[in-house]
Amino acid sequence: MAPLDVSVVVPYTGEPWRTLALQRAIPSAQALGVPVHVGEGATVAQARNNGLDQVTTKWVIHLDADDELPVDYVEQMATGAADVRAPSVVWLARGRRSTTPAVPKVWGHTHDYCVAECLQSGNWLVVGALVRTDLAQQVRWQEEPVYEDYSFWVRCWKAGATFETIPAAVYRAWSRRGGRNTAMHPRDRHEVHREIARVNGLPVP
Repeated sequence: MAPLDVSVVVPYTGEPWRTLALQRAIPSAQALGVPVHVGEGATVAQARNNGLDQVTTKWVIHLDADDELPVDYVEQMATGAADVRAPSVVWLARGRRSTTPAVPKVWGHTHDYCVAECLQSGNWLVVGALVRTDLAQQVRWQEEPVYEDYSFWVRCWKAGATFETIPAAVYRAWSRRGGRNTAMHPRDRHEVHREIARVNGLPVP
């Protein structure tokens, strides 16, 4: 199995994200022994795109400032064959740790692993999925109040990308009270999801 030609992009948008990136995401990425690019910006999408602009490898992983990757993450991702490879996730929070990685799936879907077409109903990938760099640079990250990762993966799929799940690759995601995905009222988050689907010509949930 050939090693992946991959870089990691760590974005931040001022404090506390800069400190979190320095304490958590950047050391985690450096431990993989691959190029690490820091993207700064006024918004999450801007910061991710600024980091993406520095990438020259064939593959890229976007790692949020407060999240982490285990040292075998790239090795596990190398076992796949698709343009986008989705990991399992361990959700972490202050005072509470999930110990069992779980593969995300779209709500209401009963099969073990979601597939590309499931993006018509919702998101089953985290930010840290592996993606071809040329595809990411074509699609770019767009400004969304929340769910910019869902918008990104939908547009990758619409650009012709193939998707697969790599259960052995585990993304360590930290949830923060007051973060964007929890601060908005559920009704408002749902409307953002509907608008992303609408703009991309998908069935509106």
